[in-house]
Amino acid sequence: MTYDRVDSILEQWANERPDLDASPIGIFGRISRIDRLFEQSMAEFLRPFGLTLGLFDVLAALRRNGEPFQAKPSELAAMTMLTSGGMTGRVDQLEKLNLVRRVPDPDDRRVMMAQLSPEGRELIDQLMGEHLDRERDRLEWLQDGESADFAGYLRTLEASLRSFDGLTRDDS
Repeated sequence: MTYDRVDSILEQWANERPDLDASPIGIFGRISRIDRLFEQSMAEFLRPFGLTLGLFDVLAALRRNGEPFQAKPSELAAMTMLTSGGMTGRVDQLEKLNLVRRVPDPDDRRVMMAQLSPEGRELIDQLMGEHLDRERDRLEWLQDGESADFAGYLRTLEASLRSFDGLTRDDS
C-alpha cells in the first residue's frame, strides 16, 4: 500500500487530536482527490477534440437519448445538471464545432431543440468507447464482482449524504 497525502493528513490529526476519529477523511478526502484527478484526466482526454467535460456531457446526453438524438434545452439541462442559461452556451459552442444543430420542436415551433449532427454522433460514439475503455483500465485492480459491490457502496454513500443533509436535487 502506498502512503499518500490523505494518510499524511490522518497522521497529523492523530498526533494533534488523538481524541478525534478522523477516519472519515480517509474516505471523503480521497473521493475529493479522485474527483479532481478524474476531471484533470478527462480534460486531457478531450482537449485534442476541442471539447470540455461539459460539452462532452451534452453530446453524451443527446446520444443516450436515442433517435433522433435531440432534446429541448430544458431537458438537456436536467440531464446534465446545468441551468438552462448554461445549456444555451454549451449548445452554442457545440453548434460552432458542427457537432450539434438546432431544429424546431415538432410540438412547439417556438422552441428549438438541440440535435446531434452526423459528425457529433460519430465523435461521441468514438469518444464513449475510448472513455469507457480508459475507465475500465483504471478499475482493473478490482476482482470479479467487486466492481458492482464498489458501485453499490458509493450509491449507498450518496443516498446517505442526501438523506442526512436533506438534499433532494440530483445536481451535485
